[in-house]
Amino acid sequence: MTNPLPAADPDIDIEARIYKKTLLRVIPIIMLGMFISYIDRANIGVLAGPMSKDLGLTAATFGLAAGLFYIGYCFFEIPSNMALTKFGARVWLARIMVTWGIATMLMGLVQNDTTLYIVRIMLGIAEAGFSPGALLFLAFWCTPRMLPRTYSMLNLAVPIALAVGSVVTSALLSLDGLFGIAGWRWAFLLEGIPAILLAVYIFFRLPDGPSNAKWLDASEKEYLAKSAAQSPDNAGHELAHLWAVLRRPAAWVFTVLYFCMTIGYWTIAYFLPTIVRDQFDLGAAGAGFVSAIPWLFAAIVMIVVSRNVSRTGERTWHMTLLQLAGAAGLTIAALSGNPYLALMGISLAAAGFFGSLPTFNSMPAQLFTGGLAAVALAMINGLASLSGLAGPYLFGLLKDNTGSTTNGLLIMAGFFVAAAILAFTMSRWTDKITGGLHVTAIEATEPAPLPVKS
Repeated sequence: MTNPLPAADPDIDIEARIYKKTLLRVIPIIMLGMFISYIDRANIGVLAGPMSKDLGLTAATFGLAAGLFYIGYCFFEIPSNMALTKFGARVWLARIMVTWGIATMLMGLVQNDTTLYIVRIMLGIAEAGFSPGALLFLAFWCTPRMLPRTYSMLNLAVPIALAVGSVVTSALLSLDGLFGIAGWRWAFLLEGIPAILLAVYIFFRLPDGPSNAKWLDASEKEYLAKSAAQSPDNAGHELAHLWAVLRRPAAWVFTVLYFCMTIGYWTIAYFLPTIVRDQFDLGAAGAGFVSAIPWLFAAIVMIVVSRNVSRTGERTWHMTLLQLAGAAGLTIAALSGNPYLALMGISLAAAGFFGSLPTFNSMPAQLFTGGLAAVALAMINGLASLSGLAGPYLFGLLKDNTGSTTNGLLIMAGFFVAAAILAFTMSRWTDKITGGLHVTAIEATEPAPLPVKS
C-alpha cells in the first residue's frame, strides 16, 4: 500500500518520495483523527441497550437521538470548511477536535431524552467540517493519481474504528458502577479524551500545507505547488464560491448519490448492535464484540477494491456492483431468518459501502479545485449526512411499530439499488470529463456544462 504510482511514469521518483514522506508524517495523523471521530459519533449504537434502559428511550427516540447529530453537522459543514481555508488546516482541525472531544464527554452527563437530543446536535456542530476538511487537506499533498490510494488509506480508518470501537466501547461497559457511575457514562467520558489529545499534537506539529513542511525538500515543494490535486486557497471562505458550487448540477448529483450510499450504512452503524443482540440473544457487551465482524470484513474489501481500482483505473463497474452487493446483503439480512446468514448479509452491505467509498471521494475532489473544493466537499458531505438522521429514525420507527427489523432493512436495500443506478450514471459521465482537468473558480462562475473530452 506504499506505492500507488505506475512504474512507467516519468515523475515516479519524486512522487514516490513525496508519498513515502506523507505516509509517515501526515496520513497517519489524519487517519487517527478520522478513527477517533467515527468512534465518538457511532459509540452510541453499542451503548444503546443500557442507555435506553436508564433514560427510557424507545427504538424511535434512540434513532432520532442518533440521527440528530447530522442536523448540526449538515448546517455547519460548509461554514467550517470555508473557515479552514481562512484560518489554516492546522488551527481549524485542532479546533474541531477539541470541541467534539468535549461534546463527547458531555454525552456521559445527559439525564433524559431532551438533554440527549441537545448534546447530539452539539456533537454534530462540533465535528462538522472534519471529514471534508481532511479530504481537502490530504489533496494538498497528493497529485491526482496519488489521491485514490491516499483516500483509501484515510477511509480505511472508518471500518477499523467501527470494529475497534465496538470492542473498546463494549469493554468500557465493565466499569459499570465504578464510583456510582453507569458503564455507558464512563464510555462517553473516556472516549472524548483522545480527540482533545490529538488536537494538541495537530496544533503544534502538523504543517498547514507542503510549503510549510520542513521535511520536504525544495524540489518536492515545487512539484506539489504545480501538480497537487488541490492547493491551499485562502479565498475559499468567500461566499462567491458557495454560490458557484450551488449552481453546478454535478455537486447536487454527487450529493444525492452519497445520500443513497450512506442512508443504509448509518442505519447499520447505529442499529447493528441492536440487531445482533436480538438475533443472537446476547447482552450489550457481547453484541458489541460480534458487531465488529462486519466492519473488519469491510476493511479487507476496501483494501482489495482500492488496489484494483488503482491498478485498472476502472470506476464505473466497481462502484455499481458494490452498491448492488450492499442491496443484496441487506435483503439477505432481512429475509433469511437465520442469525448467521443475517450477519453475513450485513457484512456484505458494509463491504459494499466501504469498498466504493474511496473511489467516490476521489471523484468530486478531482473535479473541483481551489476555493470551490472546500465548498463542494463540504456541501456533499453535509447535505448527504442528513441520511444519518433519516435512516436511523425511520428504521427505529418501523421497529417500534412492527417489532421487527425486516421492513427497515428492505427499505435501506432499496436505497442501495438507487445508489447503484446513480453511481453507474455519474461515474461514466465523470470519466468523460477532460482527463486531469478540474472545475476552477473561474470556470464555475457560470453554470455551463462541463467540458467533454474530444
